[in-house]
Amino acid sequence: MSIPKGPQVAELIASYSRLASLGNVLILAREEIVAALLGLMVELRGLQPSFLAREQSIADIIETSSFAAVVIDCDHPDCTAKLLASIRKTGAVPILFSPFRMQSEVSEVAARHGIRSFALPTDPDTFGRMLEA
Repeated sequence: MSIPKGPQVAELIASYSRLASLGNVLILAREEIVAALLGLMVELRGLQPSFLAREQSIADIIETSSFAAVVIDCDHPDCTAKLLASIRKTGAVPILFSPFRMQSEVSEVAARHGIRSFALPTDPDTFGRMLEA
């Protein structure tokens, strides 16, 4: 068996990095307890939750990390059409949610942007389908 060299190694590393990032889900919630709950539900699906550190900006983490999905509270101060477009540009799937609004309200906002949505409370299976769809 030969050991890959040069461009082959770079391709393998890029491929591995891409596969490793497919299971990452960024959670942007206004409340830490809600973020923790969603993080547990992400883990139940066999995926890796990520959270914004206090010193990080949303724009920075989206530009420097790879995510399969970004689950964002529709009432988060940074939840804007520009942010949703940035998320899509990276290849991640934006998913809106709300722990306080009715599902119909969240669906209406999501429909304007052509993205998925859910309202809390939700069950792990319903949430999982959001991530997989």
